[in-house]
Amino acid sequence: MTIHQQLLDKILNDNEEYVRSHDLDYFLGHSRGQSPQITMLTCSDSRVSSQIIVQDPVNRVFVIKNIGNQVATCEGSLDYGIYHLKTPLLLIVGHTDCGAVKARIKGVRGEPRTIRRELLSLPTYSVESLQDTDYDQLVRENVLNNIRYQVKIATGKYQELIQKDELRVVGAYYDFRNDLGQGWGRVVLV
Repeated sequence: MTIHQQLLDKILNDNEEYVRSHDLDYFLGHSRGQSPQITMLTCSDSRVSSQIIVQDPVNRVFVIKNIGNQVATCEGSLDYGIYHLKTPLLLIVGHTDCGAVKARIKGVRGEPRTIRRELLSLPTYSVESLQDTDYDQLVRENVLNNIRYQVKIATGKYQELIQKDELRVVGAYYDFRNDLGQGWGRVVLV
């Protein structure tokens, strides 16, 4: 059996278990439309999931993922969550050990044009106080700065809704390695 067939079989088996673990009312509850309360913009990293903020995100979280949790590369999706679904919270989540941030720090030479374009829209910061520190700390500070930067962009973009108290924009750091010292797997508001 090929790896592809093994993966497809695993998907179907896991879906079967998912179906068995939910009753008809569960599916009827969201079969006629969605009504999430949170638009979550996060990194595409496979270690980051909407279950970090809500145990069962179905019909609760409108999730948008891209490399580096960037506002600029997904504005249409963000607008859909905020203007059409009218979610009152936009949560922008960066994370420990972000590969996009690491790639941006190191430079984007050798990457395909499409990846380069997205990486180049990430900010990088020369953090002078970190010149004598390790690379992991530099990555962590750049992830935190990117979260703040994305929140700033979103806050400007949705200023009118924020002023009318119809939307709040919040940044968060998913720390699955306890880099911030607040516990493994914690979501820390930035």
